[in-house]
Amino acid sequence: MDEKTSKYMERIHDANFDMLCEVDRICRKYDIKYNLHGGTFLGAVRHKDFIPWDDDVDIGFVRAEYERFLEVFEKEAPEHLKLMRPEDYTTFYDFMVKIANTDVTYAATNFGADDFYDGRFLHPTMDLFVYDIKKSNFQLMKLKALYALALGHRPYVNYGHFKGAMKAVAFVLSSVGKMVPFKKIAAWYKKVQVEGGALEMTEGAGLPTVFVSNEQMNPKYWGLTFFGPCVLNGYDTGIIRGREFPVPKLYDRWFSFVYGDDYMSFPPEDKQWPQHVYDLM
Repeated sequence: MDEKTSKYMERIHDANFDMLCEVDRICRKYDIKYNLHGGTFLGAVRHKDFIPWDDDVDIGFVRAEYERFLEVFEKEAPEHLKLMRPEDYTTFYDFMVKIANTDVTYAATNFGADDFYDGRFLHPTMDLFVYDIKKSNFQLMKLKALYALALGHRPYVNYGHFKGAMKAVAFVLSSVGKMVPFKKIAAWYKKVQVEGGALEMTEGAGLPTVFVSNEQMNPKYWGLTFFGPCVLNGYDTGIIRGREFPVPKLYDRWFSFVYGDDYMSFPPEDKQWPQHVYDLM
């Protein structure tokens, strides 16, 4: 990264650490179980800090803990941390609930026009991933269909992201989706997510198959199932800026499955770049 990017990444990491510490405080107060997820999880293990070029925060909850967190966050969090639920917007990006730190504002993002998604990505954000029970492959198919319906509520759809017959299916479903209120689609999506029941922290044999039910943007992770004990049998500890945070157990197995056996190696230099932002105000 060049010097300018390195300097604004310091500001973004300050904002991200603020969000993470506040979420950790709330979860500890209410005994809500969560863990670092995605790049934040990898950073806590590989770098003992944020990944230098990672510009957002990822955390995960099993369904029961996630619902408890959403119930208490807004009454506990400071005003500058804004909870963003997809159903509260007229335009659709994905089904991920996020927290934005409004103390830092981006001048430009990799999403295109600043107001393309109602300006919701103009601040550093934390993604809240939810672990649900995978009931069947048909459940995943229904989630994909509902995601395609929701695309009808995007200002623009790049059908180049779809291949073969899926391009035609996405076009038809998104066209139909324009005529269905987005809040209704979001409610249907939630209903399918929990078809297997509300996942809880449960130790012992007979653990259910676990998947992240609100990850749609990267086909690599769509419907990706995790080894149950990683998230259901308590946590290990990762380090961000010298502070301990909970991470899934058996993380070598987790990382090898998600990123490959060389997960401790850095990506090529041209990949060491912020994903969401390229300028700050």
